[in-house]
Amino acid sequence: MTTPTLTLSSVSSRTVVSADRFSVQPQFEKTIQNTLRGVKGFHELVINNVPPGWEDFLWKFEENLPHIRKSYIPESRCLRLKIMPTHVHNCIAEWISASISRACTTSFLDLAELDLLLLQQGTNGPYHGLRMEPDALLHTLSQPYPTLVAEVGWSGSYDDLLDDMNHLLIGSDGAIKIGMLVKWTKHANNSVSGVLELYKNDRQETPRRIQTEIIFPMPAGDPPQQLDIRRSDLYPVQSPRNPDENFPLVVSRLRYHARISLEKEGYVPA
Repeated sequence: MTTPTLTLSSVSSRTVVSADRFSVQPQFEKTIQNTLRGVKGFHELVINNVPPGWEDFLWKFEENLPHIRKSYIPESRCLRLKIMPTHVHNCIAEWISASISRACTTSFLDLAELDLLLLQQGTNGPYHGLRMEPDALLHTLSQPYPTLVAEVGWSGSYDDLLDDMNHLLIGSDGAIKIGMLVKWTKHANNSVSGVLELYKNDRQETPRRIQTEIIFPMPAGDPPQQLDIRRSDLYPVQSPRNPDENFPLVVSRLRYHARISLEKEGYVPA
């Protein structure tokens, strides 16, 4: 049986194809594996009409495949692969990690609270039939779901990121309190603008955008831009702590980490 080939876009870092071209699962698996082995840098591969179960092989570790962050939504049969994510994708986790450390050094968190907050990247979770690996997530040992998830990407994949975010918030039965989305947009002369969007479920458990903050271009005066995230959104708060106190996640510090990451990849902030 001839194995169909899959050619990734050479003019964009994003390719969208359909699994309809494959007649059987082994044929699909072999083609995707061969394609992944040939990737030399960051690329997003979106595969529509993937039958449930055909994506299982991707969740098994294979040493000769590149690092991939994956999401699969059985409802839409859409498989999304973020292949070889870069510094620009990872700076959100660096920012969250540094913010937690700073919160401890300023006594906003004590050591017991610090031990509660576990930061991970690209970790799959039990999201009601979904298979997702967010760019960053915070969880505690006492809770089966993360309390915060973050997705990061370029503007061309914004709709996909938003779809993943909505499914994560809905698929956790309200356990995920915060959804964070960072969108980067390329402009002339290798400049990049950035926006952070914050999402929470409303009383009907429908995801709603509650805050939008500009990362780049930097607002005048480099303001802190405090995010509307409370202690109780992230971990079980014990007395005498105030559960409604804002957690010190500020966009000005994300801007610091993002600037370093952009420069590593040859970009400049817009």
